[in-house]
Amino acid sequence: MVGALALGMLAGAGCGADDQQTQQQAPGSHAADAAPMTDTNHAEHPTGGAQQAEHPHAAGQTTLAGVTFTVPSSWQDLGASGMRQAQYRTDPVAGDDKQGEVNVFYFGPASGGGVDANLSRWIGQMTMPDGSDPAAAAERGTFTTDGMAGHIVSLDGTYKSGGGRPMGGTTTLLPGYRLVGVVIEGPQGSLFFKLTGPEKTARAMEADLLKMVKSAHK
Repeated sequence: MVGALALGMLAGAGCGADDQQTQQQAPGSHAADAAPMTDTNHAEHPTGGAQQAEHPHAAGQTTLAGVTFTVPSSWQDLGASGMRQAQYRTDPVAGDDKQGEVNVFYFGPASGGGVDANLSRWIGQMTMPDGSDPAAAAERGTFTTDGMAGHIVSLDGTYKSGGGRPMGGTTTLLPGYRLVGVVIEGPQGSLFFKLTGPEKTARAMEADLLKMVKSAHK
């Protein structure tokens, strides 16, 4: 009886050690929350706290929600994370100290809040140095690729990173940033591309982003 009790105690201690080790090794949600690009759209937030890959691999042709696009080979592909169907990064250009980021979202055939709502939400994540209305400063454009309507919004200013989280969180203001949002109305619902980064780095990444989305096909 005593021997059985001792064996049970040892087994319980072993399970506790394994659980503690698993908790230490599992990526926490705080790592994803700390990423420079965090969206205020409640549906855009990562839910599982996946982190960036330790060894990003070269990007390539990708199909999401029935839309195929070719990712520039210079971009680092970090894979999916929570509600982000894809994540890409580029190194900062000379004079910038943070990476440029493109994150891709898809919320299903009838979700995501619609094109105009998302464009307005993205604009609302920026503030102007002079306090003016960011909506007035934003540039908008449209395009068509393989019969799919595309929408673009872009503006420079101070980016509110981490703001508007459904469970709360700290907002970090990042001045000198650029935001470019693209929506493609695909055959299975809208696909959302969001670029943010220091202005020079973002502009360098923007050229590749626009080339990528404007050559997308079903």
